[in-house]
Amino acid sequence: MTAFFYACMNRLFITTLLVLILTACQQESQYTKLSGNTMGTTYNLTFESNQDSGEQLKNAVTQELETINQLMSTYIPDSEINQFNALRSDECFQFSDATWLVLVAAKDIYHQTNGAFDITVGPLIQRWGFDAVEYDDKVPSDEEIASLKESVGTDKLQFDFEGQCISKTSPELTINLSAIAKGYAVDQLANIMEEFDIENYLVEIGGETKGQGINVHGYPWRIAVEKPASSLNQQQLLIVALNNTSIATSGDYRNYFEVNGKRFSHTIDPTTGYPITHNLTSVSVIHPSNMYADAYATAMSVMGSEASLEFAEQYQLPVLVIQREGQELITLSNQLFEESLIE
Repeated sequence: MTAFFYACMNRLFITTLLVLILTACQQESQYTKLSGNTMGTTYNLTFESNQDSGEQLKNAVTQELETINQLMSTYIPDSEINQFNALRSDECFQFSDATWLVLVAAKDIYHQTNGAFDITVGPLIQRWGFDAVEYDDKVPSDEEIASLKESVGTDKLQFDFEGQCISKTSPELTINLSAIAKGYAVDQLANIMEEFDIENYLVEIGGETKGQGINVHGYPWRIAVEKPASSLNQQQLLIVALNNTSIATSGDYRNYFEVNGKRFSHTIDPTTGYPITHNLTSVSVIHPSNMYADAYATAMSVMGSEASLEFAEQYQLPVLVIQREGQELITLSNQLFEESLIE
């Protein structure tokens, strides 16, 4: 009887221990989602919860996004960027640490891409009708483009690194960080996750995404790359695994207009002042920094397929380009990108 009793107790102990272990695993694997609106789009966070990732985390995320908007938005009249844009003198405008970091990265990428990425291209985008309704469907003249180009070019911004300030060589120069600020915001939200000791998370803002650790199923985060289509119906083209890195995609397949049967892309080549004419329709870049991935994807949309793949080889960037040949989509990627694909 005693032996039987101890045998039963032993089984009970093992069963109880297993239940406790499974319960602990389930508790440790509880994932939370946090979503909202920011920067003219939406943000989504998915992360493994812990005892410190409650209201404090939500408040930290909200505060960080509000701060970035107030600094870098062109839609907030008194934002830091708009204060600089309103200047009509050669005064050296001092920037906050956050905006300065983004501006220095933008300057770096401008030179790396030979001007394909340019944060001063706003006047050309506006004139082509992608920022201003009054110009919609009106093609500017060659003379007007040439005149606008005189006030475009990151090289026309004078950086004072000691004073952390920038002055203009032309009063009309303006800055627009829309092609890099979302990536910066993704990186900042990832930093907040780290500060809250969250090891497994996925951060996404307007399609720009960063993943760390594993998802609820115990696998690296899986992200679908969208098939380029003019409709709003998203179609999955392929899936990549984000193993402690990020991905950004840029494409021209939804934002364009046509005049007399000619299609004008929303992607403006800063070096010519005109919309791109090549057949690259989408490009995806994987990079540890989503800020850089965001900007590189924009630059490669300007470069075209061949130049993008050459650039990716030079800087060892995992890249996927999709080009349109008639009604057919052709995908081209390098070995670094293919290593992230999930069959």
